[in-house]
Amino acid sequence: MKFVANVINNTHLAYLLPSKDDEVDCVLASIAYGANFTNERDDFIGNCVQNRYRLDIWMRYDHTVPVAIPLLRRLLKHHKDNVFCKLIPDVLHSKVIWWKGYGAYIGSANLTDRAWNSNIEAGIFLTEADLQQSGMHIELESYFENLRDIDEAIPLSEDLIAEMEAIEATRKDTYDLGKKLRKTPIWAGPAFIEKKKAAIRSKENFRKEWQSTLTELRKIGEALSNKRPTWINEDTPINWQIDQFLHGYYYNRVGDHHAKPYEDYFKKNFADPQAALTSAITWWNSTNSAPSSEDETFEVNAPTIRRLLSRENILNLSINELAEVCGNTHATKEHITKMTLATLGRPELKTLSQAERIPLYANWLMTQRNARGETVMQLLNYVLYGGKDEDLWERLFTASRDPQYTISHYGLNSMAELVGWARPEIAPPRNGRTSKALRALGYDVKIY
Repeated sequence: MKFVANVINNTHLAYLLPSKDDEVDCVLASIAYGANFTNERDDFIGNCVQNRYRLDIWMRYDHTVPVAIPLLRRLLKHHKDNVFCKLIPDVLHSKVIWWKGYGAYIGSANLTDRAWNSNIEAGIFLTEADLQQSGMHIELESYFENLRDIDEAIPLSEDLIAEMEAIEATRKDTYDLGKKLRKTPIWAGPAFIEKKKAAIRSKENFRKEWQSTLTELRKIGEALSNKRPTWINEDTPINWQIDQFLHGYYYNRVGDHHAKPYEDYFKKNFADPQAALTSAITWWNSTNSAPSSEDETFEVNAPTIRRLLSRENILNLSINELAEVCGNTHATKEHITKMTLATLGRPELKTLSQAERIPLYANWLMTQRNARGETVMQLLNYVLYGGKDEDLWERLFTASRDPQYTISHYGLNSMAELVGWARPEIAPPRNGRTSKALRALGYDVKIY
């Protein structure tokens, strides 16, 4: 966690932008006011474009032209680079940026050169580990979900920019003159939403997305059923095959070793995901050996998880067995690399490899309890065996979103992946990489 006050403490927001080596799933931003930067290549938008991050940004609309017209034009120009902007009338005043997988800024800085460099601003930057530790990632997820649901939000377009230009030309910096030309009525803001109603809506959105994506995954399974490469054993569960097909496709057919521009592929394949899928399956079927160690997953990793997380064993795992489960879960291993060594009990060290972190994490995780006093094994037992198979989505939502159930640093991607390894008869594994691969194929799924 860092306090960001620019010149006051020599911690500038501009210095915290992720590098090309940092893993960022996508970028979500809610920034009221904005203007172009002097150095567009290296500013916030330039950083997103250079690193091929998808950016969804909400900004303010009113008759004072709160977002400078050159910036609006720049945002629209970069629509082809997966930059998507909507403007919320009159009431948006937030300054929040979430580089998912990297960290989040919450503070006073608008999207201007001065705010990011020379103004006296005040804000907090939280790493992804900070967000997971505090549960703030759940709050941010909910915040941006609610922004997506605002019907009054206006997609950026040439017509909207023309309207802003007309207002700018007439008002000449006088607040009231622009009111006559604005086409959208002044909005008083969203009606008060009871917390319970907001939670119900969030849960329903999750159900719809989970079930629609599961339907697409099952269709992929049907397409794979008679396209099994010779190196895959006949008795390998089809849901494991779905996941590892997507694994092989993502790491061998999307971008290169250094960059995975899945949003670029999404844009290319969105119009015809079936054609992209057919091509990918043809490639997969032609492979003579596992392209990225998928055979090891089929023969060692997945069976190990299935055995350890069986109904008979799950509540009696030793620390070493929990470490095995964590070490064989892609989403968990990815998350462990983002945790601070202080959290893992080694504050005196500066670096540790992923393999060295796994036993430390397992030891730490074994001691954690949720608000109900449950261990991670009890939480997983609830997810895997705590109800009807068709209600799996609801248990996943509860385990990852309900403060009474959640365990810090053990989130949805880890649990949803483990479901597929432990119980392949009900669902394939699903984690962030699954969703990225699906998006690369043209499927409009959400990355959690």
